[in-house]
Amino acid sequence: MIQSKDNMKEITFKRNGEDLFGTLYGNSLLAGVVLCPPHPLRGGWRGDDRLVSIANELANCNISALCIDYKQYTGGKEEVQDVLAAIGYMGKRVAGLGLLGYSYGSCVASNAASLSPVEIKGLVLLSPIKRINNLEIDVSSAYPKLLIYGKYDDFVVPSFEELYSKTKGKKEKLVLDTDHFYVGRGIMEQVSKKVGEFFSELFFK
Repeated sequence: MIQSKDNMKEITFKRNGEDLFGTLYGNSLLAGVVLCPPHPLRGGWRGDDRLVSIANELANCNISALCIDYKQYTGGKEEVQDVLAAIGYMGKRVAGLGLLGYSYGSCVASNAASLSPVEIKGLVLLSPIKRINNLEIDVSSAYPKLLIYGKYDDFVVPSFEELYSKTKGKKEKLVLDTDHFYVGRGIMEQVSKKVGEFFSELFFK
């Protein structure tokens, strides 16, 4: 579903006195989710179509969604700190907070979840990659988790079952008939709906 421009706005937030940029969908004060984009050197940014689809669905579920950009590519360490800054920004504005990361963003978001000083209600890992460069995914936190991937995703499939077996806390998975980029009619609608249901269950029931 297309979200009205009246229900989205460009925002800045600070990390070490420097501006970071995001797009905020929805205006709920009850719940919010920070969405972490894929690899910035491969075109990943806050306007990624998959993130935008999910953000719109979350806004329709009365959950604010903040899609962020990383300040710069560092291999993961500084990107995690960027996400922690976004958590701090959203944590002051909503009563409950979740995290979502796509591909490279799944490594970043999972590490930020484990380090967050703010309680995270739930974590969604979309196309969770075990390791990228020097950053390894962290599934040791006790937060409820939803892992989503495509059965034709060569980046994820070889290590997924091992990763899932090591995932702590309440967990579930969604396997779709697609690839790493969620190509296919209605695929992203399925993903977005599932993510909306997952967070709605955590925040409101």
